[in-house]
Amino acid sequence: MTTKQYRADLPAWIFIGGLCSFPWLIVWADAGHGIHLTGVLVAGIVSGYSLAWLGSFKIVITPTELVFRSLFRGKRSIKHNEIKIVRLEWKFWRARKGPLRLVVEPKEPTDARKLDINAKVFSRAAIDAVLELGSRVAKADDGGLREGIVLKSWRSWKQSREK
Repeated sequence: MTTKQYRADLPAWIFIGGLCSFPWLIVWADAGHGIHLTGVLVAGIVSGYSLAWLGSFKIVITPTELVFRSLFRGKRSIKHNEIKIVRLEWKFWRARKGPLRLVVEPKEPTDARKLDINAKVFSRAAIDAVLELGSRVAKADDGGLREGIVLKSWRSWKQSREK
């Protein structure tokens, strides 16, 4: 097995890039009254921070371990033989985390080694690769979310109407 690397997907870059343009739009709209250094500085910091946050996301699957890196959590890894289960889960009510998560639980229940990956910024290929790794070395549960949350919700609604 070769090493596979995954970074944030193009739609995430387009979305965050669009959000990063709003402070610049405000600076441009206010330029008729003169360009203020404070506005330019705030726009630069917000844009730079947002793009650095998105650029920090990385999943690396090596022959022996799974590595996840992000801006706030740093680099965390787990060896393949230590994986108990890989789950894809959706919880919309999370306060500080994204709703779509890839959770890699170790065999030994130590919270420091559990990988909690923000899946919404990665491509379907990256999510499938991590789930496939989980099914190959331990157990994997996609929670019916591989096709997306909308299809899962539609299926659940349809089944409830048929009963």
